Amino acid sequence: MTPEKKRALVVGPYRTHNFGDDLVGAILTRHLQTQGYEVVVPKLGEENCEWLGIKHEPSYQGMFESSDVVVLGGGGIMSDTSGAKPGASYLEIITRAGMSGALRGKTLYATSIGAGPWHLDKSKMLAFGVSLLAEKIGVREAESYEHLLKLGVGRGKLKLGADLALLTPQLLDFPQGNSRKLGIQFDVTNFPSVQNNPNLAEIIHTLEAYVASNQNGVMLLKNGKARPGLSGSAPDAERLVYSTLEDYLPKLGGLRSIFTSHLHLAITSFSQRIPTFSLYVREKTRRFYEQINRPERAVDLETATVDDLRRLIDLAQEAEWSEQDELALQSLKAKSREILEFVR
Repeated sequence: MTPEKKRALVVGPYRTHNFGDDLVGAILTRHLQTQGYEVVVPKLGEENCEWLGIKHEPSYQGMFESSDVVVLGGGGIMSDTSGAKPGASYLEIITRAGMSGALRGKTLYATSIGAGPWHLDKSKMLAFGVSLLAEKIGVREAESYEHLLKLGVGRGKLKLGADLALLTPQLLDFPQGNSRKLGIQFDVTNFPSVQNNPNLAEIIHTLEAYVASNQNGVMLLKNGKARPGLSGSAPDAERLVYSTLEDYLPKLGGLRSIFTSHLHLAITSFSQRIPTFSLYVREKTRRFYEQINRPERAVDLETATVDDLRRLIDLAQEAEWSEQDELALQSLKAKSREILEFVR
C-alpha cells in the first residue's frame, strides 16, 4: 500500500490575485512538491492551481487539521504596511493561521517575508506572536531582520536571505518570450505619500508623452487585472495585464528592460536577466536596488523630478545585462535558496 503523502498548507495574501504574491506562492508550492508534499494554497486562483498541479481551495476550512506543515509566505505580511496605506495588514490573518497550526501541533515556518516597520502597537504584538510560534523565519532583506531583532526575536530563529521571486526561472517552467520591448508599469494613485511631490503631475505628463510617442516599442504592464495606468495615452501599445502566471511570465521574460514603480515586477525581471529601473512608491523597492548594487537605478517618487524620470528612461532604453548584474543575481539567488531550504 502506497503511504499517504504529507500535506503542506501555504498561507499568505493570495486572495488579492496579485502577480507578486501569486508568484511567491507558486515558488513555495514547487519547492514543497520537491520535498514530497501535497500542497494547498487556499484562495490562489483556479487556473494557477491547475498550472501548479494542486487542488483549488476557496477557503481555509479543514485545511489546518489535514496539514502536517504550515508555511506563512510572501509579501510584507509581517508589517502593517502591506497595502498602499499604513494599517493595511495581513498580520491578523497570519497570526490566526499560526495559532491554528500551533494548537494542532503543526510545524510552522515563515519565509520570504517583509517584517516591519510597525505603525501600530497592535501590529507589533501580532508580529511578535507569529515569531514565537514559528520554528524558523526567513526575511528577504536586512531591514526586516533588524526590525525583528529589535522586537525581541532571537537570532537563532531568523535567517536573512533574499526574495524568493529571484528563483523564478529555476523553479517555474515556462517558455521565454521575445518581444524585446521596454516594459512600463506606473500605478501610483493609491499611494498618498507621493501625492505631495510638486513634480508628480509633470512626471506623469512626461511619461504619458513618452509612451504616446513610442507605442510600438513599449509594453504597458499591470500586476493586477485592471488596465495599465498609462493606457489612455497609448491606446495602440501592447498591454500585459496579470491574470495567470502561465500567461504572464513568458511575456514578461521577453522584455529587454523594465521601468516600474513596484517591487515584484523589478525582482522577477531581474531574475530573468532583464535590466530594471524604478521611480518607487515603497522603501522595500529601494532596498532591492541596493541588494543588486544598482542604487542609481531607483529614485523615491516622493522627491523625484522630471529629470530623474528622463534619466531612468534613457538608461532603460540603452541598458544591457552586464557581468556586474550577473554577479549580483547569482549572489542573491544563493541567499534566496537559504530561506527556502529550511522549509521542509
